[in-house]
Amino acid sequence: MSFQYFLLKRAACAGAALLLAGLLAGCGTQAQNALKVQEDLSEAQRLVQVKPTDTEARQWADRAIAVAPQNSATYFGPDAAATGSSDLPMPLSIDTVFTDAGDIPAVAAYMTQATQKLPNDERGFQRLAQAQGTLGQTAAEKATSAQLVTLLNKKIHTPGATNLDSLTVALAQAYFDAGDVVSGTATYKKAIQAYPTLPLPANNLAYAYAVRGTNLPEALALAHQAITLAQKQNASDEQIAAYQDTLGWVQYQQGDYAGAEQSLLQAVNTVPRFAEIRYHLGLVYAAQGNTDAARSELSHAVLLAQSYAAAQQALDTLPKSTVPKPSTPPGSPPARPTPKAAAAASS
Repeated sequence: MSFQYFLLKRAACAGAALLLAGLLAGCGTQAQNALKVQEDLSEAQRLVQVKPTDTEARQWADRAIAVAPQNSATYFGPDAAATGSSDLPMPLSIDTVFTDAGDIPAVAAYMTQATQKLPNDERGFQRLAQAQGTLGQTAAEKATSAQLVTLLNKKIHTPGATNLDSLTVALAQAYFDAGDVVSGTATYKKAIQAYPTLPLPANNLAYAYAVRGTNLPEALALAHQAITLAQKQNASDEQIAAYQDTLGWVQYQQGDYAGAEQSLLQAVNTVPRFAEIRYHLGLVYAAQGNTDAARSELSHAVLLAQSYAAAQQALDTLPKSTVPKPSTPPGSPPARPTPKAAAAASS
């Protein structure tokens, strides 16, 4: 999986601290703990951005966790309900600090910790599977996704369950990442029918088809559908860029390299630090025979997401030959946006 795709709005530490202070006003120790977490994560962010994989950055992250070891917000950030609006800037979290810095091994390590401490929070399993997919750890990704399938099915079938839209979308992706394509396809189609105004199910199914090089005409229609729905809902530019990336990936798989280049350039111009889009654009340039441009984009992807196995593999082939044209892309790219990353399907 990716990945995340996950395109959260973030504030500087001071802004995040003010937000948390406002949210927790009158809570005494809880408010002080929240501010301490933000201070520690801010220092971790500063260090890891200066020197990715910095061990001192992890020490500051560990300090943040120690403030409230069972606090899910430290790992993932607050739920959308806690902020009251998806337009508010989001506080820092372990996830955002290390994902933004491209330290995917750190993300995997901390999300493993989160699944152990918070076994009923699906976000830890989602982010762990995404990190494992980026690292090329296919067997581990499947195992984590299988655990996620069990957890999500349990939540969905609990009487009085809420957030069924986001849970259903997450379940569909978990099926795919666990290797159950049939159940994943059926669950995405169920979500598209049950929640026709949500762009995420259509986008994710289109991407799943594109990764496997199957049902490409349907995938193209679904990708366009997702973009149209997102635009109608005035989705953020970052969210629309994620859907444009899916469209570009489908077009690449169809051999429409000019169309893919146009779609992916639009996405890159919106979110230039998103490794997955750089990876896709690099493959398009390689397929067009533009080796220098391909090398530039793939190098960007590897810099933005350390240990990005698929991008590194593609980059390593360039000096000898052009990256093969589609049907069998090199490796599995990160996953589509998780429900928390889309306003329409935030948990």
